[in-house]
Amino acid sequence: YDKTYSKFFLGVPGILLLIGGIGTVVGYTAEIFAVLVSILGGAFLIRAFDIDKSWSNWTKATPTGFIRIFALVTGAILILASVPAGVTNIDPQLFETGMDFTQSVSNQVIVGQFLQGLFPFLWMGLGTISAGILISNWLNRKLKHISDVLRIIVLAAIYPTVAQFTNILTTNESSFTLIPPLLAGAAITLISATLLFRRYRRRGGKLLTE
Repeated sequence: YDKTYSKFFLGVPGILLLIGGIGTVVGYTAEIFAVLVSILGGAFLIRAFDIDKSWSNWTKATPTGFIRIFALVTGAILILASVPAGVTNIDPQLFETGMDFTQSVSNQVIVGQFLQGLFPFLWMGLGTISAGILISNWLNRKLKHISDVLRIIVLAAIYPTVAQFTNILTTNESSFTLIPPLLAGAAITLISATLLFRRYRRRGGKLLTE
C-alpha cells in the first residue's frame, strides 16, 4: 500500500465504478459511459504529464504563487474574450447576403475581420500569462526567467506578421507583404536569443528548463 499511487490507481477506478453504478440505476448507461471514458482519459493525461504537480506548484500560497494565479486567470479571461471580440469585429452587412455558415467560414473577408478582432485579445492573454511567469521566476531568482523574456519577445515579434496576414485576408493585399514583418521578427528573435543565452553562459549554473 503506497499513499502516493493508491490515490490514482484506487481512487480513479473507484470514482468510475461509482459513477457507472449510478448511471446503470438511473438508466443513462450510454451517456455515463462517455463521461467515464472522458474522466479516465483526463486522469491518464494529468498523471502522465504531472499536471497535478505543476498546478500545485503554480498555486502555492506564496507571493510569486499569487502572481502566477493572477496572471493565469487574467490571461485566460482575455483569451476567452478574444472570441466575442472577433465576432463583434465582423461587419454585419456581410451577413445580409444570406450566406450560410459554410460560406461565411470560407469567406476570407469575414475570417479576416474575425481574426483582426481576435488576435489583439489573444496576444494580450498570452502575454499576460508569460509576463506572470517571468515576474515569478525573476522574484525567485531563477535563470529560467531568461527563457520567459525570450517568450515575450517572440510573441511581440510574431504579432506584426499575424496582423499583416489578417490585412491580406480583408484587403486582398499581396502575400509578399508578409515578408518584411516576417524577416524583422526572425531577426529580432535571433538577436534576442543570442544576447540572452550569452548572458546565461556568463552567469552559468542552472539549466533554463528548471
